[in-house]
Amino acid sequence: MNSKLKTEISPPKYALPKDFQAIADQCMPFTQEEVLGTYCSTWKITNFSTLEGRVRGPTFETEDLKWNLLLFPKGNNQNDVVSIYLELASLHEEQHKQDEDFHACAQFLICISDPNDPTHYATHAAQHRFNKYEADWGFTQYINHKELIEGTNDKPPFLVDDTVVLTAIVRLIKDPTGVLWHNFINYDSKKMTGYVGLYNQGATCYMNSLFQSLYFTNYFRLAVYQIPTVNDEPSDSIALALQRLFFNLQFCNYAVSTTELTRSFGWNTVDAFMQRDVQEFNRLLQENLERKMKGTPADGSIKKLFVGKMKSYVKCINVEYESSRTEDYYDIQLNVKGCKDLKESFKNYIEVETLEGDNKYMAEGHGLQDAKKGVIFESFPPVLHLQLKRFEYDMLRDTMIKINDRHEFPPTIDLEPYLSENADKSTSHQYVLHGVLVHTGDTGGGHYFAFVRPTKEEKWFKFDDDRVTPATLKEVLEDNYGGEALNTHPKLRNMKRSTNAYMLVYIRESMQDEILREVTINDIPEHLVERFKREQAEIERINKQRAEQHLYTKVYLVSDKSFQMNMGQDFVQGDQEDKENQPPIVIRTVRKDITLKMFLEETVKEYNTSSDFFRFWILLNRDGQTVRLGILPTEEEQNMTLEEIRQAHHPDYPYVRLYIEGALSDPVTGFPSFPDVRTEYNLIFIKLFDHNSQRIRGIGKLYVRVDDPISSIEDEVNRMCGFSEGTPLNIYEEIDNETIEYVEKSETFSERRIENGDIFCVERELTPEQNQVLKDRYACTNAADYLISLQHRIMVTFVPRHNHADDFDLVLRTDMSYEELVFRLAEAIDCDPSHIRLMTPDFYGNPKSTVKPMENLTLWDIIQTMPPCAGDPPRLFFEVLSMSLSEFAKNKIVKLNVCYPTLSKVTSYEVIVKKNAQLIDLVNDIRDKFNIADEEEIRFFQVENHKFKGELDYNKIATDEIPIYVEAIPKEELEKGEEDFYIDVYHYQRDLARTHSIPFKFLIIKDELFKDTKRRLQHRTGLGDKDWSKVKVNIVSKFISCITDDDYKLSEHHFTKDEALGLDHYDATHQPISEKSLFIKE
Repeated sequence: MNSKLKTEISPPKYALPKDFQAIADQCMPFTQEEVLGTYCSTWKITNFSTLEGRVRGPTFETEDLKWNLLLFPKGNNQNDVVSIYLELASLHEEQHKQDEDFHACAQFLICISDPNDPTHYATHAAQHRFNKYEADWGFTQYINHKELIEGTNDKPPFLVDDTVVLTAIVRLIKDPTGVLWHNFINYDSKKMTGYVGLYNQGATCYMNSLFQSLYFTNYFRLAVYQIPTVNDEPSDSIALALQRLFFNLQFCNYAVSTTELTRSFGWNTVDAFMQRDVQEFNRLLQENLERKMKGTPADGSIKKLFVGKMKSYVKCINVEYESSRTEDYYDIQLNVKGCKDLKESFKNYIEVETLEGDNKYMAEGHGLQDAKKGVIFESFPPVLHLQLKRFEYDMLRDTMIKINDRHEFPPTIDLEPYLSENADKSTSHQYVLHGVLVHTGDTGGGHYFAFVRPTKEEKWFKFDDDRVTPATLKEVLEDNYGGEALNTHPKLRNMKRSTNAYMLVYIRESMQDEILREVTINDIPEHLVERFKREQAEIERINKQRAEQHLYTKVYLVSDKSFQMNMGQDFVQGDQEDKENQPPIVIRTVRKDITLKMFLEETVKEYNTSSDFFRFWILLNRDGQTVRLGILPTEEEQNMTLEEIRQAHHPDYPYVRLYIEGALSDPVTGFPSFPDVRTEYNLIFIKLFDHNSQRIRGIGKLYVRVDDPISSIEDEVNRMCGFSEGTPLNIYEEIDNETIEYVEKSETFSERRIENGDIFCVERELTPEQNQVLKDRYACTNAADYLISLQHRIMVTFVPRHNHADDFDLVLRTDMSYEELVFRLAEAIDCDPSHIRLMTPDFYGNPKSTVKPMENLTLWDIIQTMPPCAGDPPRLFFEVLSMSLSEFAKNKIVKLNVCYPTLSKVTSYEVIVKKNAQLIDLVNDIRDKFNIADEEEIRFFQVENHKFKGELDYNKIATDEIPIYVEAIPKEELEKGEEDFYIDVYHYQRDLARTHSIPFKFLIIKDELFKDTKRRLQHRTGLGDKDWSKVKVNIVSKFISCITDDDYKLSEHHFTKDEALGLDHYDATHQPISEKSLFIKE
C-alpha cells in the first residue's frame, strides 16, 4: 500500500454525490488519455468509533469491473490518522487471480464528507495501474483523527454523531498500449511486443536506437548476413559481431548486449561511456560495412538501399553558362530552426540563392555574372535517413545549443516536388515513416531512444535501451515534434519540450514489401546459425552453473610443492608459478555436502594411491594476517561436510583452505606413517635466502622434536640446501610479514614456542668483506632485511625517452633513495648512473617533468608526484645523457618535430644546446640525424591548433618553451614561378574546429590542373593511396567549398587572406580522451 498525502478542503461549491462529475473535473490530475467513463459510489459509515482493524466497504461496479474502499479507522500502522485505499475487487475473482495481464488504469478521488452537509468535504486524488501485485492504492495518512473529530479553526469536523460519509469517484482510463502507468517490475518485452532491446553500456543509447532502426530495415539485415565470416575471429570481426547482434535480437527472449560489437570496433570502456554524433557513427559504420561487402553477394547493398544523388549548381542568369556537380548522399541534413514542418525543411534545402552585386559569380569565359545557386535532388534512395539539425553552434554564446522548436513530420510524404526536372519520376515518390530517433535533454547530456514500425502494419514500438513497449501514433508524432506541448493543463504555463526527434527514417512506399520482407532462419547462412546456437548453449550452461552455484564451494588446496614455489613471504604465494606453469594454489569447486574424508579420497585419486598416504591440515589466519597450518582434523572433523568445516574455521570466507601432507615411509614396516605432531613433534617449514641472487624460496619441511635444541637441525638443513656439511648458518623465524627474528640455535623448539606450521629462513653466514660488497650494491645482507623489503616492493616500468628500445620492468622498493634508484637502473642498462635523467609522465602518459635529485628523496616520493593515470605499474621515462646531470643543468633542451621525408613521418626529439643557441646552430645536427642532403634547404615553422602559424628565421634564438617543426623545403618551391603563390593547408575531420595532423605551406602553380595538384598534396602529406582516397580537398574559410572538378585550376581562384585549403579526413592520430574522435577500426 502506498501513501500520497495532500489534503485540500474545497470551497462549498459542489455537493456530493450529485456533482461528482464536476468535482472529478476540478480535482483529478490532468490527463490527455482517453476517458472510458466516470463513476461514483457512496458509503455511509455509522458507529465509526467502534470500528477496528481493516474494514472493507461495499462493492460497486464500473462497466465490468468491481471496486471497494478499504478503511483503516485507526490507521495502517499509523495510530493518529485514518488510512483509506481504493481496491480493485475484481482481482479477487477466480478468473483473474492468476492472470498476470489483468489490470485496470484509473484516476480516482476518495472524498470524506459531513453526513448532514454534502458541500463540506475533503478530497484526495491519485491515479494508478491496478494489478495482481498492486490491487489497492490510496492514502496511508488520509486525515488525522483531530481534524476528523474536532475539525480545524475555520472548518467543522467531518465525523458527526459518530457518522461519516466516504465517496469514491473512479474515472476509468483507456490503456491503448497495455503499459500505461506501468512500473515495469518483472516486465517482459518479448512477451508484450515480440521484440527485445539492447543493454546500455553506459552511454551507448545513441547507438542502440540506430541499431534497432537498422535491424528492422530487413533488407539491410539480410545484406549483413551475406558478408562472409566463416573464418573470422569472434572478438575481432565487426561483421560477425553485427551478425550475432541481429541474430540475438531476433531469437533471444531477453535484452541483448552490444559489448562484443563495440569491442570489435576497437573501443574500450571509456569509449563506450562517451556519447557520440549518431550521423557520424552511422556513416563510419556504413563505410566500414561497404568495404567488407566488396566482392561478396552483399556488394552494393548499402548504396542500393541508402544512397541517393543530388546536384549542386550555379546557373548564370544573363548568359548560357552552368557549373554543376552531382554527388552521392547517404543522409540529408535538414534545418529545424525557421521551418515549421518537414516540407518547409525540404523547401529550405533546395532554396535558390541569387548571386549578384558584390557576390557575383566568376563564370569561365564570361567574367563576373549574376547567377542562381542551389542544390536539387536527382534521386531519393529506397530508405531515406533524414538528420534534423537539432544541435547548432550559437555564435553569440560561443557554444553548441539544442533547437527545441516545434517541427512536424508526417506519417507519409510525397518527395517528388523536390526532384529536378530531369529526374526519373516513373515510379511514385511517396514515402512512409518507418523510424523516429529521439533525443531528450540538452547539449550537456541526455538520453536517446527510438520509435520503429517493424512491418507495414501501423503498429509502432518504443525501443528504449533494454525495454520495448507498444506506442501510440501520438507518442511517435506529437510527443516528438518539440516546441510547446498541445492540450496541456490550462492552469500550467507551457514550456518547450527538450524531448524531440533528431533523425527520421522513411521508406519508399512502393518498395516496402522488398525492404521489410520477413527474415526467417532459412535466410541466415547455416554456419552462422550453428555458431550462434553453440554460443547460446554455452551461455545457458554458464547460467545454469551460476544458478546452482549455491550448492558448491571452493577449496583452496596447497601442498609441499606449493611451498617450494614460494619466493616471497608467508606460507604460499598465489601469484607464483613453476616451470610447468602449474599454479601454487589448486582451486577446486566441489559440492558443499561432501565430507572432508570423501574429498581426500577424491583428491588422492590423482596420485594413484591410497588416502592412507595423505592427510589434510586446515590452514588458518594468524594474528599477523599470515596463513599457516592451523588444525589437524580429528576423526570427527573428517566426517564433517566441507560447508561445516568452512563455517567452523573460515566463517568470513566463501571457501575452505587445506594443506595436503604426504606421509613418511616407516623404516621398519615400509608402511606410511605420520609423526605425532600433537605432542612429540612439530612440523616446520624451511626457506633459503641466497645473497648473490637476492632471492628466497621454500626448500622443504622438517619434523622436529619439541625438546631438541634448534642447532640439532643444522646438518639436515645443510643437506636440504645442498651445502657442505658443517656450513655455518644464520636462522631466522618468519613470525609475520613485519616480524622476522634472529634465532639463537642454543634454544630448544619448546623454549622458542615453535608450533606446527612455523617457518624458518636460513642463510650462509657472511664474512665482513662479503657483507660490505652487498651494501655497496644496495643489496640486502640478510634474510630478515630481504623479507621486510618485500613489503615495499613495487614494479616500475622504465621507458626509453628517445630511442626505440622496448620498455622494461624493474622490481624496486618504494623506500629506496634516488641514488639507489639510478644505480639499479644504470646496472640494468649498463651505463654511468650520473648520466641518467629521469622524467615523470603527464596526464596523457607523455614525458613531462625532470626528477631533480634531492636529499632524502625516495622512489615513493617520486611516484606520489605522478598523475593518477600514470598506470600500474607506474612508468618512469629515462634518457642517458652525453654529460653528467649536473653539467646538463647548465644547458637547455629544444624540442624539435622533424617532418621528414614527408609530413606524415614526424619524429619528435630533443636537442641539448647552449642557452643562447640560434636555430641555425641546429641545422647540421638535423641533417646528420635524418640524412638530409646539403642541397635540400630546411624550414623551421610553428604550429598553433594544427594550423600553420609561420616560418621562423634562422637567426631566431631556439626556444625551449614551444615545439618547433622542421621540414625539408620541397624542390618545387625552389623553382617557384613569378605567378605561383603560397597557400596554407591544414587537416580537419568533418568540423572545421576539429583540426589535426601537421599543417603546411603549399605552392599553387600557375595553370596546374586540380588532379595534378592533388598528386602533389598527397606526396606532401605522405598518405598512402587507400587513406588519400578518403580525403576531401576543400577551399575553407568560415564555409566549406568542395572541389570535385579534376580540370579545375586553383591558380584561378581568388584566395582571400582568410581562405586556406582544408583536407577533410579521419584523424588517425592519438588524442586525449576528452577530445577523442569517433572511430571504428578496420
